Amino acid sequence: MTRSLLLLFILLGIGAFSTSAQTILDFEAAGTSTNFQYFGSSLEGQLTSVIANPNASGANTSANVLEFKKPAGAQTWAGAFSNPNPSTPVNVVSSTKISVAVHFDHIGNLALKLENSADGGDNWVQTVANTKVNEWEVLTFDVTIPSIELPNKPAAGHIYNTVTLFTDFGTSPTAAQVYYIDNIKVEQVITCTTILDYESQATSTPLSYFGSTLEGQFTTSIANPNPSGINTSANVLQFKKPAGSQTWAGAYTDPNPVTNVVLSAGSQIKVKFHTDHPGNLTLKLEDSPDGGDNWVVTVPNTVVNQWVELSFDPALPSIELPNKPAAGHVYKRVVLFADFGTSPSIEQVYYIDDIQVCTSGAIPTADVSFKLDMSKFAGTFTKAYVSGSFNNWSGDGNELLDADGDKIYEATLKLPVGLYEYKFTLDNWAKQEELAATSTCTNTTVDGANVFTNRKLVLSGNSTVGPVCFNSCYACGDAVQIAVNLGMNGLTPDPGGVYLAGGGDFGPPGGRFKMTDPDGDGVFSIQIERQRGYSTFYDFANGACPDYSCKENIEGQPCAVPTNYNDRWLSAVQQDTVINTCFASCATNTDCTLGTNNLPLSSGWLTLQPTVTTDALQLGFATAVKGAVSIRIFDAAGKIVYTETRSDLTDRHELSVSGLQAGLYVMLVSSTDKAASARFVKQN
Repeated sequence: MTRSLLLLFILLGIGAFSTSAQTILDFEAAGTSTNFQYFGSSLEGQLTSVIANPNASGANTSANVLEFKKPAGAQTWAGAFSNPNPSTPVNVVSSTKISVAVHFDHIGNLALKLENSADGGDNWVQTVANTKVNEWEVLTFDVTIPSIELPNKPAAGHIYNTVTLFTDFGTSPTAAQVYYIDNIKVEQVITCTTILDYESQATSTPLSYFGSTLEGQFTTSIANPNPSGINTSANVLQFKKPAGSQTWAGAYTDPNPVTNVVLSAGSQIKVKFHTDHPGNLTLKLEDSPDGGDNWVVTVPNTVVNQWVELSFDPALPSIELPNKPAAGHVYKRVVLFADFGTSPSIEQVYYIDDIQVCTSGAIPTADVSFKLDMSKFAGTFTKAYVSGSFNNWSGDGNELLDADGDKIYEATLKLPVGLYEYKFTLDNWAKQEELAATSTCTNTTVDGANVFTNRKLVLSGNSTVGPVCFNSCYACGDAVQIAVNLGMNGLTPDPGGVYLAGGGDFGPPGGRFKMTDPDGDGVFSIQIERQRGYSTFYDFANGACPDYSCKENIEGQPCAVPTNYNDRWLSAVQQDTVINTCFASCATNTDCTLGTNNLPLSSGWLTLQPTVTTDALQLGFATAVKGAVSIRIFDAAGKIVYTETRSDLTDRHELSVSGLQAGLYVMLVSSTDKAASARFVKQN
C-alpha cells in the first residue's frame, strides 16, 4: 500500500477490511464435494470428475480439485450444474462476495450462476475474467452487483441451493478445453470505520472523567505500553479509576469524536482493551441527532496483561431504560466505564484503543456518467435533467449541463451499485421521454391502471450511459426501426396473444413482445427500435407458452435455420425495415401466398469438404445448379459473417475462408430450386 493511500484511509476514518469464509465446495470430503452435470455440449448429461490437483502450488495447494471440460463446438452457454446440490447452501444473506479458485491454460472467464433459491431470490449470474495462465488464481464475485440476466437483481440477502458454472461463457471453442476449479467459498467482507485510535488529530479526543476524584480532569494519550499481539499501534488511551470511585465512574468524550458512530443493520462496535485483572468494559452512546435513545451495554473481559478486542452488538437492548437497541441510529458521544458496578480499593489503570464500527455486507458505490444528445430534438427547452428511482423521480434534482455547447448534456452521480429506473426530462417534467416497452434499454411496470416504461440501469461499477438521443436507446443516427407484420395463415389467434419470440433477444412466448391487431384485419404487428447493424434469430408463437409448444413450425422451408431450432434469421439491418410474412410460412407478404423461393432443404444436394479447414472449402453439388446461388455463413452466435451471390456455378466451387476467425460455422446455400445447410470448423 502506498503511503498516500494509507493517509487517505486514515483521513477518511477507514480502519480495516477483513474477511471470513464459509466453504461450500473444496472437493476434499463428502460434505464439501458434489458432481456437476454438463449441458450444452457433446457431454450433455455426463458428470464432472474430481482429480488430484495437477499444480498444487501458489494460491491452491489442496489435494483435490474439480476437472471441468468444454468440448469443441460446445454452445456458447455450455456449462454444468451441481447434481446433487452442495450439502451447504450458498448463504449470502449477510455476505457480499463469493470466491472461486481457478486454473486456466489461457485467458478467458468464469461465469457463476446461483439458482433454486430457498427464500424466493431471483436467479443470479455474473462473469469474471481470469488474469493468470497455468497457475491458480482466486476470482471474486460480488453478490451485491445486479445479475447480468433479467430481472437484474443482486443475490445478496438470499440463500441458493444450486451452483452452475460456465467456462469461457459467450464463446464456442474449436478445440476441447480443460479447466480446474476449487474452493468455492462465501466470503463475508467486513468494513471497519475508525472512531478513535489516537494516531492522528482526526481520530483522537480526550475523555472527561466523572464519578471519582478525577472529576473534570481528562484522560491522556500515551505510548502503547505493550505493542504486541493484536495491537502494535504507537499510541493508546490511558484510562484510570481511582480508589473509592463510584461504581458508575467513567469518562465521556469532550469534545466528541470527529466521526459519528453510525450503526446500520449488522454493525458491531469493536474496542481494544488492556487490563491487569479480569473485569468488564461498559460502552454507552449518547446525543443521537436522529432521535435514538441512549444505549449502554457491558461486555466482560477475562484476558489479562495482553490486548483483547471486545465486541458490542448494537442490536441488543440497552441495559438501561427504555431498553432499546442502538442499531439504525447515529450517535455523537461515547462514554466508557471500566469495571462498571464495582468500586476499587486501589487505583486501577486500563488502556483502550481502536474504537471502530465494523459492518459486513456494505454495498459499494460507483460513478455513473449520464450523457444526453439533444442535437436532433425538434422542440424547445431550457434545462435537461435525469430523473429516476435514485433521486425519488425529482424533476430538478440532477441537472445535466452542456458546458462546451455541443448539445450533449452531462452529469456524473455516485450511487450504490444496484438496479435503477430513470428517464431524461426537460424543464422540471414539462417534457419527458416516451420510450417503447420493446426497447433494449427499458423496463416496463404496471401499477393498477398506470403503465410506466423507463430506462433501466444495471450499475455494477463505474460506467457511462450514452451519449444517447432523447427518446432512443442509441446514439443519434445510430438507430433503425423494424416493423413486423404477420398474417396468421388461416390460424385462429390464441386468446393468450400472438408473439414475436425466440433468438437471444425476444425470449419465450408470453413476454413483452406481444403483437397486436388493432384494426382487426387478421394481421398482427409490432415495431422495435434497434441499433444499426442489428441481426438475430427469431420466430413467432400463437399463444403464451414458455416451453415453446405453441411456436410456429417452418422446418424444411428456406427461411428456417435447422442448426438453431428452425428459427428464422434477420440479417443485419442498416435502415428502417418492414418485414411482411406469415405464421408457419416463409411467405414475403401477409396474404400468405407462397413465393417461388419457398424451398424445402434438400438432403444430399450439397457436400462440403473438408469439414475442418484452415483456409478453403470445396462446395460440391449433386445436381446441376439452376440460376443464382446465395451463400451465407453464420458464426456460432448466429451472426452472418460472409455472404455472396454467384451466377456462374456448375457442380463445384472453391470458397476461401482464411479471413474468418477460428470457430464453428454454419453455411446456408440456396439456388432457384434447392437449398441446403452444412457445418464446418475453421482453425488457425
